[in-house]
Amino acid sequence: MVEVARTEARASGPPGAAHPVKLPRLLGAVGGFLALGIFLAMAGLAALMSASLPSIAGRERLPGLQASASIERDAAGVPTLRAADRRDLARVLGYAHGQDRFFQMDLLRRAAAGELSALFGPVALPADRKLRVHRFRQVAHAAVSGLDPESRALLEAYVDGVNAGLASLGSRPFEYWVLGSVPKPWNLEDTVLCAHAMYLDLQDASGHGQLQRGLLRASLPAAAARFLESGAPEWDAAIDGSHGPEPVIPGANDYDLRSMHDLPIEPPVDFVRRVDLGSNNWAVAGVRTRGAAVVANDMHLDYRVPNIWYRARLVSGGPAPIDVTGVTLPGSLAIVAGSNGSIAWGFTNSYGQYSTLIRLEPVPNDPTAYRTAHGIEHLVQVDEPIEVKGAPTEHLAVASTPWGPVVGHDWEGWPVALQWTAHDPAATNLRILELERARSSAAALALGAQLGIPGQNLVVADREGHIGWTIAGRIPRRDPERDGLPQRSSDPQVGFQGWIAPSEQPRMLDPPEGLLWTANARVIGGAGAALIGDDGRDRGARAGQIALDLRAARTPFSALDSLRIQLDDRARFLERWRALLSDVLARERTRDASQESAQAVLAGWSGHAAADDAAYRWVRRFRNEVEARVFFMLVAPARRRAPGFEFEIPSSFEGPLWRVLEARPMHLLAARYADWDALLRAALVASEALPPQCRRLQDCTWGQVNAVHVEHPLARALPPLAGLLDEPVVQVAGAHHDMPRIQGPDYGASERFSVAPGDEGHGYFHMPGGESGHPFSPFYRAGFQAWRDGRPTPFLPGIAQHTLSLLP
Repeated sequence: MVEVARTEARASGPPGAAHPVKLPRLLGAVGGFLALGIFLAMAGLAALMSASLPSIAGRERLPGLQASASIERDAAGVPTLRAADRRDLARVLGYAHGQDRFFQMDLLRRAAAGELSALFGPVALPADRKLRVHRFRQVAHAAVSGLDPESRALLEAYVDGVNAGLASLGSRPFEYWVLGSVPKPWNLEDTVLCAHAMYLDLQDASGHGQLQRGLLRASLPAAAARFLESGAPEWDAAIDGSHGPEPVIPGANDYDLRSMHDLPIEPPVDFVRRVDLGSNNWAVAGVRTRGAAVVANDMHLDYRVPNIWYRARLVSGGPAPIDVTGVTLPGSLAIVAGSNGSIAWGFTNSYGQYSTLIRLEPVPNDPTAYRTAHGIEHLVQVDEPIEVKGAPTEHLAVASTPWGPVVGHDWEGWPVALQWTAHDPAATNLRILELERARSSAAALALGAQLGIPGQNLVVADREGHIGWTIAGRIPRRDPERDGLPQRSSDPQVGFQGWIAPSEQPRMLDPPEGLLWTANARVIGGAGAALIGDDGRDRGARAGQIALDLRAARTPFSALDSLRIQLDDRARFLERWRALLSDVLARERTRDASQESAQAVLAGWSGHAAADDAAYRWVRRFRNEVEARVFFMLVAPARRRAPGFEFEIPSSFEGPLWRVLEARPMHLLAARYADWDALLRAALVASEALPPQCRRLQDCTWGQVNAVHVEHPLARALPPLAGLLDEPVVQVAGAHHDMPRIQGPDYGASERFSVAPGDEGHGYFHMPGGESGHPFSPFYRAGFQAWRDGRPTPFLPGIAQHTLSLLP
């Protein structure tokens, strides 16, 4: 147990004032004794919550420290951690995470391991069954067993710090009182599971994209399948200037929808458009800054309270001192993105091909058998017990193959196994810590392939003005003939064919233009693009807008100039769709008042994803309606073959979509439509349908349907506490796709920063929430308003307002 000195101070929220803000509203909805009972229950919870506020000043003992250390918090609660060496620093960071974010960490490890039911009960069983097939708890155990002695010592120090920070609280975190549970101690495997949680967030854990391509190949003529798989080269914005091939419309002899009847051409009633989470980053070389290079990063993820990241500055002495500032992932001991004074770095998701789906060719009358090139093999059944709060333990039978677990079935009912980088214990390690000591862009790029993280675009800038890009994380070597498609278990070669050597991984150092950028689209062409692969990457509209902004920026470029680009909400991508909608309206023969009103709405187009713009919302809705009708019409034979399959519209479909709208080939139009104008009119009518929050087209603004709601995980289950736990609902500019300022109702920029290494004092930082996970803490919402308003706040923590001294 941690010994707590008497000279302590706890983070002082307003427990006596926070509840009256929301409690009257709650009491107004109930009456009599019920209101009194709720009041007493809430008052009891308030007392427990107050007791669980962490100590932020005074002295505490932290066993295991080699020397005294400290946690200094500024006015916003952002900590500067100081320790004698890196091992002590890991212990202190764990202590801070355990104090401020333990429940968040608990959810991360449980989500990765498929252990949510032990906390939430039977309601979480469907999620656990889906997650447990990956057996990440066992993968994490193997990863920890493979750590080198120094990495293991650092991890052990961090874990001990987490448990000490949790134990230092006067009461368990409030979420456990609400759930009637007791937190389980942190262990070494749990930190690896936090990395696995990011794999699950950033990559396809089911192989759905490969399965969809396989189904289309099996159901459509080759020319039609190739057309649907092609991209949108007009939006390409690779850093090497390369462009993809032009989509080729299949001829009537290849694919004639007009002659087919009884096809399911309408979009499914329950169709939900896929939301691709991604990120932006870029680097500007010293030739454009006249000094140190600049890096910028905004990682787009689901919003939550507390925010996924935890800001920190880590300072240690000893033979190898460090001073590094950035964001950490609670549960892990490294700065994920930030600056160390010599280099600054950031990440975006690469959407590369890091998995292979294998269709297990069945053997008649034996459901456990499947064919391989070497004979018949059998599935290995593994029992996975799932603990369920308030119910008996469930035993899940996980079927496994040499390639990986069975994750589902294909369109013919064959089992499918997933071989995934994340399943390899060697793919998750602590080498990201080495970025803290890297002194040049070249050194950081050399580390990239060795980092044990999901495959990411790493962009780096250094103090001497150099910039670079590479893929961070391991890249599997794949069969180029079957890349992106499911393989058969009976193929001569199945699955990965080893790993790309670090020296082979694509990279770029000091491009002549002095600029680098990535935004989840194709970054380079040729052999490098083939090595990375495509598992649902974004079209290049957002990347291209960033590139244009960078080229148009002033010289010398500063870190603050990055903010204008990160907040760029111009709707360049939708301009041609606005023109198409205007043309469709002009073709309408009726000239009634409703059409005049519609024309007036369109005339108000601002060219931005502005919160008060009704035209933007309408143009976007019209585009989506056209896209859904054309896509589901073109894949109709595949839908008829596999009626239960849930199709997703790939981002790259913009290329084929626009080609057919320009050419309007009748053979690619279902017989249900008289002509292409009829399809566009149907989309127009559907786009004019109003969502529940709107009454008139001219008043239905983008902000109304895209309002940002940052929620605590327990808020939906406990609506009376939502006002206390959630951030306020706000309307801000930005959109889901195709512009730098990505903004959806529940996802977007989980952080924004830009910095020049060595000049961190002139950098800025944003985060949609505060450092503390405790709603009574003054740091719970700190920073949210600056993030909302796009107002720059310092990259470095400010002057210490609270200092907690930690003694050995």
